[in-house]
Amino acid sequence: ALSMVLGNLTAIVQSSVKRLLAYSAIAHAGYMLLGVLANTPSSHSALLFYVITYALTVLGAFGVVTVVEEATGGDAINNFAGLSRRAPGLSLCLLVFLLSLAGIPPLAGFIGKFFVFSAVVGTDAEHLGLLWLVILAIVMSAVSFYYYLRVLKQAYVLDAAENAPAVKVPTATMLALVLLAALVILLGCAPGLLLSHL
Repeated sequence: ALSMVLGNLTAIVQSSVKRLLAYSAIAHAGYMLLGVLANTPSSHSALLFYVITYALTVLGAFGVVTVVEEATGGDAINNFAGLSRRAPGLSLCLLVFLLSLAGIPPLAGFIGKFFVFSAVVGTDAEHLGLLWLVILAIVMSAVSFYYYLRVLKQAYVLDAAENAPAVKVPTATMLALVLLAALVILLGCAPGLLLSHL
């Protein structure tokens, strides 16, 4: 509970996107601990699915941040201003990664949270002893949506400064980011592709 609350509330006040992602990782660790706490076969497979899809998503998110940082000289939220017009493909990948981290369907992050939360509620269905933790997790997921939207607002709504440098993405990096984004979408739409092996 503390991981979920402190991770999300601290992420809200960050101006650095790297630090924002780092603090959100603390919150995601809290979500993952729910699967550990439930300690059932279904929660174990849900947890593994969550860990794998979260790793793909956060790797992609940090990849986008690294490209922006190299192009603009910083990773502050305002460095992402106008990214959708400066690097449309890169901003689309960022959109997929951040919405998945926020748990928006039909992306892998939503499916991962759904499986973990469902497994936790199912462990004590008669007394619903862990239900309060799941409710807290859902509330904190809504909080996380706010700070991910702050970054996306910069990328898609606001304009870059007139002297803002162009954002050039190396071909190999762009291909890797597109592959990660495609996996996040694919595993959200067809989670059985991974769950059948867990």
